Amino acid sequence: MLDILITNGLIVDGTGSQAYNMDLGIKEGKIVKIEKSIEEDAKRILNAEGLIVSPGFIDVHSHNDLVPFMDEEIQNLKIRQGVTTELVGQCGLGVIPCLEDESKLWKNYIKGVVGSPNIKFDFKDVKDYFNKISNKGIKNNYAVLISHGAIRAKVKGFDSSEANENEIKDMCILIENAMRQGAIGMSLGLQYMPGIYSGEKELIELCKIVKNYNGVVMVHVRNHDRNIIKAINEVINIARISGVRIHISHMRSYDSKELGCKAEKLINLVDEAIKNGVDITFDEHLYLSGSTLMTQLLPPWITQDGNEVMLKMLKDNNTIERIKKELEDLNTNYVGWDNYSSIASWDGILITSLNKEENLKYIGRTVGEISREENIHPVNFVANLLVSEESGVGIVTLNIFSEEDTINLIKHPLQMVGSDSIPAGDPHPRLYGNYPLFIGKYIRDKKALSLEEGIYKCTLLPATTLGLEDRGVLTIGKIADITIFDFDNIVGYEDYINKSRSPKGIKYVIVNGKLIMDNELILEDKNGIVVNK
Repeated sequence: MLDILITNGLIVDGTGSQAYNMDLGIKEGKIVKIEKSIEEDAKRILNAEGLIVSPGFIDVHSHNDLVPFMDEEIQNLKIRQGVTTELVGQCGLGVIPCLEDESKLWKNYIKGVVGSPNIKFDFKDVKDYFNKISNKGIKNNYAVLISHGAIRAKVKGFDSSEANENEIKDMCILIENAMRQGAIGMSLGLQYMPGIYSGEKELIELCKIVKNYNGVVMVHVRNHDRNIIKAINEVINIARISGVRIHISHMRSYDSKELGCKAEKLINLVDEAIKNGVDITFDEHLYLSGSTLMTQLLPPWITQDGNEVMLKMLKDNNTIERIKKELEDLNTNYVGWDNYSSIASWDGILITSLNKEENLKYIGRTVGEISREENIHPVNFVANLLVSEESGVGIVTLNIFSEEDTINLIKHPLQMVGSDSIPAGDPHPRLYGNYPLFIGKYIRDKKALSLEEGIYKCTLLPATTLGLEDRGVLTIGKIADITIFDFDNIVGYEDYINKSRSPKGIKYVIVNGKLIMDNELILEDKNGIVVNK
């Protein structure tokens, strides 16, 4: 007897091949039959007539590191999108290693991205993290990257100096330990502290360790503005020298004539790298607004000496006046910094994540709006808020990307879909609906890709990139991670006021052969596991 029998569905198997009508049988966690008409009895029959049967989506870019410790509804959000596996530890901003008693600065810095559930940050290594989330139970599968920022912070804090040989050696030991314990690879956050301080020698040596384990290095490059070409060339060169597989996270520039770069130029860089033998891929979320930490609004000279020095400087009037002048000058240019106040404008800087009770009134409002209301310069307001919150503030940067560029990028054969979900504060809507938005808006409505091509970018391509050989495709013998959805009615909302609107159209989700979403109803079971190569 089968555990689950899916009948009458249109199977899009993840390979990019033409969809076909077949029944699909699941037993003991795996796909055991794909036939025209399966007559065998089953404990549960799902009639998928009029629906698409797809591999479960694999989210290659997630900041949901601490979601297993959050409330049930947040844990359900990826299931509502059809995501059965996600990769955390991104942008160098992960929680491994982070021992609260010795890493308070790191916890305060990253909480605007990973959130701040009521737990003690106590993750000494990958094995420890896996044990803790497994003990809590997880709705979907988790894979992890070891975060360069966390590693560097452990070895030398927020020190802006170059790492010496002994420090590089210490970082290499930590990364090798992480790879042995099941990390998929390493993430770099070259626009964030302390990754912004790292030099080529350090990065090459660390990447060599990841290469030895056939891992992947995922990179938040130093700039996404007009300097993005130089930033991407930097990581391509590091990949060429170290031999590591490289993946560029959220590879987009801004919709700004003065401060942006068109998608065609980025695509040319990728294609040229491939011709020169570099193994490179990239991902996108599908929203036209971004999300980051409020500290990214500040020129890097104020953040380079660490959090405590920065907060002290933000109380100095001369420092504030210098920041104002630099932000107003479009010619101000720093490696590792994008001028978001000019790219988005102050009315495009939406506050999403705060912790102190007296500041919660600012969530869901823009810096420009608040500054006018309180008759204060935006820079003074930002400085005061960062000081009050000890820098842990999350923001959304509104309407900074071009739909035309987004479509050009997702058409590239090496692009895949990642949510860049941030479960902190009042989150960016990509936490809620990235995959339904991709399918409904870009595949069905915009027809940027065929359905088969689009599903490949959410399933087999990321599985292959991450080395997950038993997932990402519907074929006999593979693990039964499956998403069933209504293609005609699937919707993900791009709404920055009502961010928490659940997507529509995902009907059933199966994780490791067990039903976790039943006709849009999330079940209480936690069927996810930790996964590695």
